[in-house]
Order: sequence, then structure tokens, then C-alpha cells
Amino acid sequence: MRCAQCGAELPVAGRGRPRRYCGRACQARAYRARKDGVLNRRSAPKPRPAVGVDRVGVVRAAIRLADAEGMSAVSMQRVAAQLGVAAMTLYRRVRSKDELVTAMVEAVFAEHSSSPRSADWRAQLEHQARQEWQLYQRHPWVLAVLASTRPPLAGAVLASVDRSMTALTGRGLDPRAALSTYLLVSGYVQGMALLVVAESQALRDTGVRAGTWWSSGRFAGLVDSGRYPWLTELATGELPGPEAVDGWFEFGLQRVLDGVAVFLDVHSGHPGESVDQRSWSASDSAR
Repeated sequence: MRCAQCGAELPVAGRGRPRRYCGRACQARAYRARKDGVLNRRSAPKPRPAVGVDRVGVVRAAIRLADAEGMSAVSMQRVAAQLGVAAMTLYRRVRSKDELVTAMVEAVFAEHSSSPRSADWRAQLEHQARQEWQLYQRHPWVLAVLASTRPPLAGAVLASVDRSMTALTGRGLDPRAALSTYLLVSGYVQGMALLVVAESQALRDTGVRAGTWWSSGRFAGLVDSGRYPWLTELATGELPGPEAVDGWFEFGLQRVLDGVAVFLDVHSGHPGESVDQRSWSASDSAR
């Protein structure tokens, strides 16, 4: 046998417990080493998250994951895997998935929603609608989060709504009527954004782009069948592509705002004389 401290050869013991050390000096050194090791373990700082994994990094990783695979792919475990850390590391930065989703929406909304407040209701709503539309195009997953009766109460979202509400109440609408008018415009934007989200999902599932799908043989067969003259007429020009959705959106946005303009004119000029205004008053009083 050899000394557990210095490795020197130990004499064979005749009786009793086998020796571990060659002498008291090695025994004392081993004792001090054990004592120092215990103290070092007790005073060692708690492990910290990996370098660079802060709250902003967690939120950005979640946004990249949602952009690539959709909101259904986002979980604390998946985001942690993207960052190469344990899931518990994320909980030191965000307390729950709900908090993470709110932070994601706050980040993308603040990044793409920097409009000056305008006293002109149409300019304000039009600008806000276009920004919301562009947001859904860049981050389609946001639609599923915001199109809800319980959306995340992110500060940037509330500030955006506040700008539109202020412009509408400036035209004499009470807050309830202003909110209904705002939701009319926002609902149109979200409805059109379903096309964007559907195209994003179809591209992930099939790898086939919209232009390729529209020029497929199946579509050509419908055009040539003669059963749908309007479809044949449309096909004589350039086939619809992703850029066509922007044109459809702009056309509809102007028609919606035209309708709001009529409502505001009636509301401020001749209350009670319009069928639309009487309908509004009746439904408002019923609530």
C-alpha cells in the first residue's frame, strides 16, 4: 500500500486498521486539504446563467422561433434549447410563458409602431392600420396573440390604441363609440391578415410559394373549363401573387375609412336623422 497523501510505500501492518499515511505530517496535510475544500465549496458563488442570456436575449430568441415555426412552437423548453441553456435559466429572466409572450409582442410592436400623434382622425387610423398590417407581414404569429378578447396588455399596444382613440374622441365620439370605431378598422386589418398567416403556414408546410401555386396545372384547368368566366378573365392578366394582397388591403382600407367618415359626419352634423345613427343609439342604450 502507498500513502494517500505523498504516495510513499507503507510498511505492512501486522494487526489493526491499515495505515493510510506514512506519518503525521502527511496526515496533517491531508486534513488541511479536506478542510479547505469544504470551505471553498461553502463560499463558492451560486452558478449564474450563461454569458449573454439576459431578458432581451430570451425574448429575441423566442421571436426568432415564432417567426420560423409559428407561435405554437414557442415554449420555455424550446427557447432554452435555442439558447443552449437549461429551461430554469429562462425562468430567472421571465417568470412564465405568458410574460414571455407579452414581452415578445411589446418588442415587435415598439419596433414597428412609431407614429406621431395626429389630430386628423383619418390620417391617424390609416397610419396605424398600415403599421399593424406591416407588423403581421413581418411577424405573422402576432395575429393569433392580438386577435383576442384578452390580448397581452403590452405598453406599446396600449399606446397605439390610445393614439387612435384620442383622434376619434377629438371628433366628438364618446369613448365607447370611439372604441367600436377603432375595432371596426382593426378588425378589418386582422381579417385581411388571415391571408398573410395562411400563406406563411402553407409555405412552411409545403415549401411551395404562392406564385408557383397559382400557376399550377390545377388552376389552369379551372381557367380553361369555361365554367367560371370571371376567373378566365382574371387569368388573362398577371396571376395574383403575394404582392396582390397589399393591393386588396389598400382598396378595402380606404372603403372602411370612407364608411367611418360618413358615420362621423352624421354623428356630428345630424344626430338621429340617419338610420345608421338611430341603430347605433339603440344598440348603445341597450348595453
